[in-house]
Amino acid sequence: MFGAMSALELVRRGHAVTLVDRTREPHPDASSTDISKMIRMDYGSDVFYHELAEESLAGWERWNASWPRPLYHDEGFLVLSRDVMSEGGFEYESHRVLRERGYEPERLDSSTLARRYPAWNADLYRDGYVSRPGGWAESGAVVAHLLAACASEGVRFLVAAFGGLEESGSRVSGVRLTPDRGGPAAGESVLPADTVVIATGAWTPALLPWLDGALTTVAQPVLHFGSPDASMYRGPHFPPFAADIAGSGWYGFPALPDGRIKLGHHSTGRQVAPDDRGEVSGEHVALARSFLADSIPALADAPIVGNRVCLYCDTFDGDLFIDRDPHREGLVVAAGGNGHAFKFAPVLGAIVADVVEKQDNPWQARFRWRSDGERRIEAARHMSTD
Repeated sequence: MFGAMSALELVRRGHAVTLVDRTREPHPDASSTDISKMIRMDYGSDVFYHELAEESLAGWERWNASWPRPLYHDEGFLVLSRDVMSEGGFEYESHRVLRERGYEPERLDSSTLARRYPAWNADLYRDGYVSRPGGWAESGAVVAHLLAACASEGVRFLVAAFGGLEESGSRVSGVRLTPDRGGPAAGESVLPADTVVIATGAWTPALLPWLDGALTTVAQPVLHFGSPDASMYRGPHFPPFAADIAGSGWYGFPALPDGRIKLGHHSTGRQVAPDDRGEVSGEHVALARSFLADSIPALADAPIVGNRVCLYCDTFDGDLFIDRDPHREGLVVAAGGNGHAFKFAPVLGAIVADVVEKQDNPWQARFRWRSDGERRIEAARHMSTD
């Protein structure tokens, strides 16, 4: 997603752009190649990300209006809390910021939850709200559409693997390419470039080892459940949700046309190598079923029809990482999605392009080059190693 948006914005600004990836289509292992991603403004007390999401939402609406069919679904975002929302908590602070910025999130108590969202165990959740605008996007379809737009507007595509940077002293002048994933080999070639943008997601720490520590590859489990009656789990009575997320990690989405319901876990995750991410564990499946039994009882025994280990490219401080490498002229890094960058897709291309062109951008300062600082995570993320 970082690469597609950067390429599209740069070609529209008149640059000659070559997009290199191991496939021409959305890569199946990429974080953004999924069935759905959350689109929300709810960021606790962090007004910066609320404002960035607000601007991005306007972009999603523009895309919906111009694309053959809407890929962003403005169905609201259901935020639930087991306890009464309290100052300092993710739910309370998100609700407060939304109201202070002129929005009117609808507050929920147990009785309202039971009446309007009957799939939920209203006895378990005492408080919460519905946030609008917000909802979810068909993430894999979005990336496919953006790549098609790149092709139609003049981006050149090369299917190859990254073999390393082509460097002369402190200057990066291109990339070495290999035809497969085996690393440098006899078939290696060099693609020259005035500027190289590395937008390789969870592979970035492995490909640019000097960023190890600033960036980390983290695995997060995702499960798809089959629903016995999909109509119960979509529409206004089952919007995308975060269920006491900072305390539990659980979030999920309404049923797709084929009945699949996606359940994710937004936690600190486990550190992995990007090409050795492992599988969703039996222990996690048991935890997911326990959550469903408590929270959405009718899905407790629903069959698992799919699973995926999603990769995050985490920064130590939870902020995106988009800047020029101060030690390598001609190199720009656009990474550090932290599991929450997809919603910003409509504005990310302009941020990266401004860095390439050395122009000021009001958002980029927060994403500057850094190697150390305060250790923190995004407010919605559960402190867990599950």
